[in-house]
Amino acid sequence: SRDIRVLVIKLADRLHNMRTLRYVKRDSQERTARETLDIYAPLARNIGCHRICTELEELAFEHLNPVARNAILRRLEAMRTDQGRAVEQVSGEITRLLDQDAIPARVFGREKHPFSIWRKLQRKSIGFSQMSDIYAFRVIVDTEEDCYRALGLIHRNWPCIPERFKDFISTPKRNNYRSLHTTVVGPKGMRIEMQIRTE
Repeated sequence: SRDIRVLVIKLADRLHNMRTLRYVKRDSQERTARETLDIYAPLARNIGCHRICTELEELAFEHLNPVARNAILRRLEAMRTDQGRAVEQVSGEITRLLDQDAIPARVFGREKHPFSIWRKLQRKSIGFSQMSDIYAFRVIVDTEEDCYRALGLIHRNWPCIPERFKDFISTPKRNNYRSLHTTVVGPKGMRIEMQIRTE
């Protein structure tokens, strides 16, 4: 459809169907979940409905591969116990650096969702322990110029991993997503993925 409203209504309908999928016959559950992953979640991502996309992916993953999902959830729980404080410390360190250079920013860490982890494990044929971006940090600044200032400051303080830098501000994605992505080697040798963008 050329009318975005039709797509948004269809996505909302599919989201409702996925939230109540447990009440449907097993064979229908699998077909609906597969269709959701193949068609509806990518559609939501392409039109910028990221929260809907993530929820659709997670609900479909829960029905299509509950064993893998539960294994990832157990690993994440163990990591939270070990690295929960590290996330807080890194957020504080990033905030301190930006404050010193008078760059107003909000910094917060986030955990990758189970389906996103599973998809990356499959795509790259790696083990859970080899993933470097289970935790990522968002740096939200006021202006586009501040994005680049923050990036320069972060790269001056922590070595960046060259093949892990992307500038989606100068070259936005097809859905107009705009952000700077970088991965650096931070405190205690921890690999830190960062997204730097404006509000």
